[in-house]
Amino acid sequence: MEPKRQNITIIKAVLIFTTFTVYFFLLIKYFYPILENTLRVHTSVYWYLTGYILFMPIFFLAVIMCRQEGFKPFSEILSALNIRKFTKKDLKYAIISLILCFLFSGIIFLISRLLHIYFGFKELHFSAEFLEFEPYVGLQKLLLFIWIPMWFFNIVGEEILWRGYMQNRLNGKYSWLLISVLWLIFHLPFGIGMVIMLIPICIILPYAFSKTKNTLVGIFIHGFFNGPIFVIISLGLLKI
Repeated sequence: MEPKRQNITIIKAVLIFTTFTVYFFLLIKYFYPILENTLRVHTSVYWYLTGYILFMPIFFLAVIMCRQEGFKPFSEILSALNIRKFTKKDLKYAIISLILCFLFSGIIFLISRLLHIYFGFKELHFSAEFLEFEPYVGLQKLLLFIWIPMWFFNIVGEEILWRGYMQNRLNGKYSWLLISVLWLIFHLPFGIGMVIMLIPICIILPYAFSKTKNTLVGIFIHGFFNGPIFVIISLGLLKI
């Protein structure tokens, strides 16, 4: 069979996102508490292990669906997922989009803070309870080596499935908007505060992919938006 990308329907896209969103909720409700009750380790490790169980299936599903289209060799799978070297245009979109994500998320944080200080509104909580833990001290910092592979499956897994596979196979000029909404809904288990904080990246990143058709652009934006902040918080250099 000649390898060929197969368009997907809106229904299929919604079904895939819904399945993983429900799966995410179930992991937080049932699997995470089991880890808390059975393991005596740093609190962050509970999330790392839960993350592996969540993001590895996302990663491998994208690869499996490409193979079902007939793409078998590694190079063909990369092409099927729109993973290729950066062009100047790709780099421009990646850098500008990343800056805009930080800028607009920072504005959301600032507005929430000012509304709380000057008008007494309840300040938005921008971190899920299961992500809150005491900053690492001493040898605890080595736990970041457990986080790194999970972070890889998180960033690369989401980008190759949401963008490289799904968005790339949805018809319609504004299909990126559908992916934006579905991706935002996927983050609901993190809590409404984090969902609001993630509105900029959930809009900007799919748009950048729609303009470049390069999944590496999404990986770049998502990775640099997510990774450095988490490391800084883990080391106690920032508290949100």
